[in-house]
Amino acid sequence: MDTGPIEFATATQTLAGLRRGEFSSVELVRAYLDRIAAHPWVNAIVTLDADRALTEARLADETRRAGGPTGPLHGLPITVKHDQKVRGVPSTYGSESLRDFIPEDDAETVARLRSAGALVFGRSNLPEFAADGQAYNALHGTTRNPWDRERTSGGSSGGSAAAVAAGMTALDLGSDMGGSVRIPAGWCGVHGLKPTWGVVPMQGAVPHPDDAEGADLTVPDVAVCGPLARGADDLDLALTVLTTPRDDRGGLRPYLPKAPFTAHRELRVLAWFDDPVTGVDPATLEVLHTACRALEGDGAQVTYGVLPPGGLDQLGELFELLFMADVGGGAGDAGFEELRRGMRQLRTESPMAELHHRALGLTHREWLSLHRRRLVLLQGWRELFDDYDVVVTPTVMTTALPHDHSEPVWARRFELNGERHPWRPALTRWCGAVGVLGLPAVSTPVGLDRHGLPVGMQVVAAPCHDRSAIAAARLTSESVGGFTPPPLGGSPA
Repeated sequence: MDTGPIEFATATQTLAGLRRGEFSSVELVRAYLDRIAAHPWVNAIVTLDADRALTEARLADETRRAGGPTGPLHGLPITVKHDQKVRGVPSTYGSESLRDFIPEDDAETVARLRSAGALVFGRSNLPEFAADGQAYNALHGTTRNPWDRERTSGGSSGGSAAAVAAGMTALDLGSDMGGSVRIPAGWCGVHGLKPTWGVVPMQGAVPHPDDAEGADLTVPDVAVCGPLARGADDLDLALTVLTTPRDDRGGLRPYLPKAPFTAHRELRVLAWFDDPVTGVDPATLEVLHTACRALEGDGAQVTYGVLPPGGLDQLGELFELLFMADVGGGAGDAGFEELRRGMRQLRTESPMAELHHRALGLTHREWLSLHRRRLVLLQGWRELFDDYDVVVTPTVMTTALPHDHSEPVWARRFELNGERHPWRPALTRWCGAVGVLGLPAVSTPVGLDRHGLPVGMQVVAAPCHDRSAIAAARLTSESVGGFTPPPLGGSPA
């Protein structure tokens, strides 16, 4: 068996190979385990459940050979970010305080993936409590970008994206509030979906040690779970599974219509790459414009120069206030006070820090006023999608940055275009702008910049039109080549 192509195949291709008998689920699990062992420096999959996965893989193979019933993910080995419960497996949230936490049940998303036949064989790395743009923590160490070991894979789903890019899993389940699926996907050169808010269940997240009773019953209004994969078709398949209730749990399946286009000539794109609020790395912009020219060359209609409702100015402020209000409320008493102290220290040097300090003290009346502003802007975007199928933006303003653990994320800075920018909110600005509206968005790889690093393009669609974002990402991949395996040898030339 030639394991090279198998490891970098899409999940959809892998499932087709399993059905044709070209390889077995046991061979797949072993291939991924071997790849993890061969590249330990990536440090993306930090907890393994190999024995159980191999046992389940043998049963999956036996069922397939016997012609028994199979689900859409039958025998497919996958991994899950360390912030979702996986029964019988350490679920640490990247924290020493949860080193010994072993759930007795799965998160609902994990249960749905298992019910469809997936085999969960490992857990992907993240920052402690998913609270950083880099995947590193004292318990599991640092995840490195498969394209350049001196650079971060992003966060908080950095282990997820690095594992998928490095051929260490067929599919990974991540989570996203301000870009935690999309930014790592962009920086590692894979596909990542942030679904429409509310269509994928969020019950079953690993509890923060300071969470109040019943915290798992509430869902932050910008938080989602979403898949990371090597192909756009994989996102569509995973979305179907994640939005399909299990027979024994009931529930409603959301209506997510097919894309109204199937070919480039039917696709209407609004390209939003420039905004007065922020600059984008010229090397990143070059790749994004090249991708749009490729789409146009294949027949798509691409429009420039139209500023979506709110722009980065209003949408960014709205996101920061609502995001930080939720983060502060979910950080526990000790974490909340640490955030307030940090924001207090930075208020004099940053208008954004003043905004964050305000967010941590919002009254309910103020929150409702902000929510009304959100609904008004969302209506404007709904009308925008009467004229365009998707809006495309940079996933993030630059390619993967060097590792920097010198400061907490709210105090950290990076250099770009001759200016110093804050890690938060600069890196989450484009993702946060659409995330606060609950819109579905895919980060799709569109090529390498002049430094040999992956560039992601964010493809945004109307509410519940997740399949339009995925279909546009698929057509973009056809135009520009899609996923490319990383060198896995260190720094690019």
